[in-house]
Formats: sequence, C-alpha cells, structure tokens
Amino acid sequence: MLIHESFSAHQGVEDDDMNVICLGGRVIGSALAWELLRAFLEARFSGAERHRRRLAKVASLESRETGA
Repeated sequence: MLIHESFSAHQGVEDDDMNVICLGGRVIGSALAWELLRAFLEARFSGAERHRRRLAKVASLESRETGA
C-alpha cells in the first residue's frame, strides 16, 4: 500500500494486517520516511472480529480468482 502519512501506516497494519509499505521516493523526504516506517513497524494487527471477517472475504475473492 502506498503510504504518505502516519495514520495510514499505522491503521493499515492494525485493521488490515498490512505487511508491505511503499513510499514515494520523489514525494517523501527522509525524515517523514523514518516516521512512517516507525509507525508501520510499531503497529500490531488488532485481530478484531470485523477485521478478520474483512480479511477472510478478501482471501475468498483471491482464491476464486486463482482457482485455488
């Protein structure tokens, strides 16, 4: 997921169990990059039921597409 502010870096992990972060090299300065990376690495997936349900729906759609 392309991240350009700390809320998305943190919430992406907490709500969606995001495990990849992408930063725009021409639009993110080094200080902001470190802040975003820190927010991303310190966040933990909440495991809330509504988040697990959403991830299960995504996995179901992905398996239909690949035929797995």
